[in-house]
Amino acid sequence: MERERGASPQETLQRLRRVASRTSTPPAPLDSRLVEQVVHGEDIRRPLGLAHPYPPVAVARSLRLQLRTPASFRGAKELTARVRLTATDAELSAGNGPEVRGPALSLLLAVSGRQVVREELDGPGAAALLAPRR
Repeated sequence: MERERGASPQETLQRLRRVASRTSTPPAPLDSRLVEQVVHGEDIRRPLGLAHPYPPVAVARSLRLQLRTPASFRGAKELTARVRLTATDAELSAGNGPEVRGPALSLLLAVSGRQVVREELDGPGAAALLAPRR
């Protein structure tokens, strides 16, 4: 950040605009980059009250990656042993235990350790999913 930041916010924005059309990416699987884009995008948008319609396939792919990634790599694989997640807007269900239902985006944010409004999720496993993780 320090290296790429401009002398002013306007200069920083100009620099970002110059590289926005790049197609090169870090050496990581596409799905991990989708997680980064969606989750970190929501980190910025939600506090500002900005909604963004992500492509459903991108959110579902991101959620599937998080559900097969161990917690030691900031994923939620172990969580699926405690709750069953069911997306209400995608063909996606995974895990064992009390069910948690909700939009795939809300499930993705919750398993990624982000705060989710309780009303976004439903089911007997919702409290366990929303409990702070250690």
